[in-house]
Amino acid sequence: MKRYLGVLAAVFILSLGYGCATKEFVNSRVDPLEGRISNLEGRISKLENAGMTSESDLKKAQEAAARAEEAADKAEKAMKKSEAAQEGAASAEKQAETAAEKSAKEFELMQKK
Repeated sequence: MKRYLGVLAAVFILSLGYGCATKEFVNSRVDPLEGRISNLEGRISKLENAGMTSESDLKKAQEAAARAEEAADKAEKAMKKSEAAQEGAASAEKQAETAAEKSAKEFELMQKK
């Protein structure tokens, strides 16, 4: 009987402790990147409109644009990973609930014996 209570408690604790990345968490990480990307894009367009003549300035602008694109790609990958983690967490939660229900039923059967 104590064994089943221990199993039930362990399943319950595991279901509570299972972490997942929420959309809000990912957005809190991605939003600053979006701001930086927009800032870089604005700076690049200002430099282009000002008629950059220096090759080094043009090269810096191209590098900044490449970094901005890379940051956007990383942000998108992070969002996809977050969504996959959320799905995994939901699946784990269902499994934990099923295990808890099964343990509770077994406990009830043990009580009746």
